[in-house]
Amino acid sequence: MSAIEKVAALAALINSLGCSPRIKLRHDATPEAWGNTGICIPVSGYIEVQGPWPFREVEWLEINPIVMKHIGRLVASKRWNHSDAIVSFLQTEGVGYSIVEGMIRISLDA
Repeated sequence: MSAIEKVAALAALINSLGCSPRIKLRHDATPEAWGNTGICIPVSGYIEVQGPWPFREVEWLEINPIVMKHIGRLVASKRWNHSDAIVSFLQTEGVGYSIVEGMIRISLDA
């Protein structure tokens, strides 16, 4: 399985869990804003979180494994931690990752 295919499979998992992703571009000092619509692979060689970017321009992809759902004013929000599911997938697929301040970071080599 190629790196792009692995990211596409990861995107399907992340999108089904409702986790928020963000990317850091190689030419920017700070990462892009967190996306709330998941990860999309619009065409081969591109990744879309907040906008489509060529894989070669993306330094890393980061996933927030914590999902919060607002229930109501008088009821506490529901919280899910999907770290185990995401890490298990990454290990099974042989994808290198690191945990940075609770976020799962995947380096994308061009």
